[in-house]
Amino acid sequence: MIAVVVQKLKSLSVFFPAYNEEANLEILLQQAKRIIPTLARTYELLVIDDGSTDRSAAIVRKLAKKDSHIKLVSHSKNLGYGEVLKTGIRESRFEWIFWSDSDLQFDLAELGFFVQAANQGKLAIIGYRKKRSEGWGRQFNAHLFKWYIDALFRLHVKDIDCAFKLIRADLLKSLRLNSGSAFTSAEILYRLKKKKVRFTEIGVTHYKRLYGQPTGAKISVIVKACVESLTTYINIKLSSLKLK
Repeated sequence: MIAVVVQKLKSLSVFFPAYNEEANLEILLQQAKRIIPTLARTYELLVIDDGSTDRSAAIVRKLAKKDSHIKLVSHSKNLGYGEVLKTGIRESRFEWIFWSDSDLQFDLAELGFFVQAANQGKLAIIGYRKKRSEGWGRQFNAHLFKWYIDALFRLHVKDIDCAFKLIRADLLKSLRLNSGSAFTSAEILYRLKKKKVRFTEIGVTHYKRLYGQPTGAKISVIVKACVESLTTYINIKLSSLKLK
């Protein structure tokens, strides 16, 4: 764990997407309860449960009874990662929004470097994995998807779907997001780029998943993200033609 001493943010909403993460959530929230108060004067910890079929919701509900900073937001069924991101943004109440996945593959203490950048006037601080911990197959798929997204939207950031981002809430809440898949993370960056928001990229450590099963590598997830990104691109081009 990295100790970072920073000037605290006035207020911070933290949300964690979760789907069948019962083995990770209590550890994650204990870490968050230890680290986030050192980075923000006022904060909340939201778990966005995407229709889990295990004990994820029950675990968060139990912890929320003991700590008013913790809040559970549940989808009645599994809607997908993009819909979770939109729910997290909508439910967040404070000046800054940070999100990270619930799989314990990141060190929340590294958020301190992001808060430092925010205190220096940066508005959108996005992480990139300095060394990805997944197997070669998933890394290859990620590189292909990044190439595909860059070909369509010219984002050209180091890691389009790294789940470690700190962004001003008013910017996020002003976005009109059309997707609801794994593409949504990239769509957020594209919409911010169109608003002339500059990204500050900071490298973060990526650890192997110890508990639970990943879902992002499913073929159905990848196909839906590709279809939604292409649909979004076509709609943007058609809209621009209508304006001419």
